[in-house]
Amino acid sequence: MPTILITGAAGRTSGFVLRALLESDSVAPSDIRLFVRSQEAAKKVKTRHPQLPDSAFVLGDYLEASTLPPALAGVDVVFHNAPAFQALESAMGISLIDAAKQAGVKHFVYCSVLFSVLTKLLNHKAKFYVEEHLIESGLNYTILQPSSFMQNVNLERVVSTGVLPAAYSPKTLQGYLDLQDLAEIARLVILDPQRHNRARYDLVGENATFEDVAREISKATRKEIKIESISRDQILGRGATHLSALSESEAEGMDRMMFYYDKR
Repeated sequence: MPTILITGAAGRTSGFVLRALLESDSVAPSDIRLFVRSQEAAKKVKTRHPQLPDSAFVLGDYLEASTLPPALAGVDVVFHNAPAFQALESAMGISLIDAAKQAGVKHFVYCSVLFSVLTKLLNHKAKFYVEEHLIESGLNYTILQPSSFMQNVNLERVVSTGVLPAAYSPKTLQGYLDLQDLAEIARLVILDPQRHNRARYDLVGENATFEDVAREISKATRKEIKIESISRDQILGRGATHLSALSESEAEGMDRMMFYYDKR
């Protein structure tokens, strides 16, 4: 089996991909290497997956060049999912791609975003530049371009409160993809990369408005679900949505995204 490096291993999206790989009969814990920023992050992942050996974890920083070669040494396939709304997301991805090429990585799988060409959105624009660099790098690659995730709706909270918070117009049609489906697709690509070499895949699931989502939850739970518009301050506050702004640049990116989604 190839050695697989997963970046952002303590994060939500990479966590789904890691679980899908570990549940595969083709992958052993020793085949996986996990790139994390801290010992705390490693402990978080190890708690979820105690079968992973301590040697599976490598600590590093995308922008600290000396930490990348040890993480990539002997790696065959990279699955890269960057932290969202980071001001230096493009630089992080470009740095990792360059290090992967130098290390002799055979295939690079990049989890980007649906319609990365929508550069009015800062989070899309950042991924656009990473895609461009990857395509021009000479590496074998696959680019996954998922829409928004179903898990962005905090279902437990919606059902308990009877309220679906709407950060933009409840009539805007949005794409929803289940993270389990994304993980299954990523697993297929990672385990058979040559079959998907130089491919870019739009990954979409159900198209729905907030009104549609509220209606479906109401139907499934037999409980009335109301839509409640939330303010900018609520959007940026922890716990109001799946988003949590940590810096001015992240807040700016979220502001632009919500404004854009409100119109389109």
